[in-house]
Amino acid sequence: MSSSSNTYPAALDDEQLLAIFRALKRGRGRELVTDANVDALIGLARFYRQEQLEYLLREWRSACGEDAEAMNFEQFSRQPPAA
Repeated sequence: MSSSSNTYPAALDDEQLLAIFRALKRGRGRELVTDANVDALIGLARFYRQEQLEYLLREWRSACGEDAEAMNFEQFSRQPPAA
């Protein structure tokens, strides 16, 4: 049974994505990260054990530094807090 960390990310065949990943590893190319490619770049960083780059990409994906997609915003009240 293979784990996800031992398999190539699906986007590995995309040369443009790999070029962005290589630029990010050299400290360049931040302007090339988009909502459309950030998850694939995170997968590449995880696969190649680039923990710092993975962390920075996850932080980029979320404006507040947390995984906003995993937040359950429905649980919060829509009423403003009392002063």
